[in-house]
Amino acid sequence: MATNNTAGDFYNPPSNLSQDFEEYRFEDLEVDELFWQTNKPKEEQIPWRKVSQTEGRNIKTQKIYSFDLKAKVFQKI
Repeated sequence: MATNNTAGDFYNPPSNLSQDFEEYRFEDLEVDELFWQTNKPKEEQIPWRKVSQTEGRNIKTQKIYSFDLKAKVFQKI
């Protein structure tokens, strides 16, 4: 007979509150799209908005920064 060992049960599905991200390159985003620089929920997640082909605006500080076209960025699904 199978026993249920909750202490040894390693199956831990993701929470329904977790956020899913998809990886893109900065050059693949359209102007005015939101993106994040990390997909890790433990780190501070600040949203960015692409404002030109090479620049993004930090939504929190409203400052514009240049990005490498090949930089990995993430979008929420």
